Amino acid sequence: MEFFLQNLWAMWIAVGIFFLVIELCTTALISIWFVPAAGITALLSFIIPKVSWQIAIFALLSAVFMILFKKLYKTKLKKTEDDVKPETSLIGKSGVTQEPTGVHGGRVKCGDVYWRAVSEDGSVIDAGETVIITGVNDTTLVVKQEL
Repeated sequence: MEFFLQNLWAMWIAVGIFFLVIELCTTALISIWFVPAAGITALLSFIIPKVSWQIAIFALLSAVFMILFKKLYKTKLKKTEDDVKPETSLIGKSGVTQEPTGVHGGRVKCGDVYWRAVSEDGSVIDAGETVIITGVNDTTLVVKQEL
């Protein structure tokens, strides 16, 4: 600890590495702006020896980078409806019925996931048939037999 108090630049580099590791572990973009702020503060620590000023600079730079980062990546950070609603990614895909599927439900395998499914028009679709997903109601797929 004494090393860091005598070499404040090393402390700020360690702080930057700490936040970089957190960011790499989470990938949630919650601490990325602290990394450049810590780097710049490390450089400024050679000019500004007071720790209280360095902490203030770090806080100010962190806020500035957070605001800039959010503005630059606003569209990338915002979840689209495609990310939230599974139906947009499942509609139009095909699956295979695992058991007879009708108005009361059955099971369909789509990719490597088994889903509860109902027939779009109420007709019974035999097991082993290829179906097309036409809709999603909560966790139930609406399917029709592929022609």
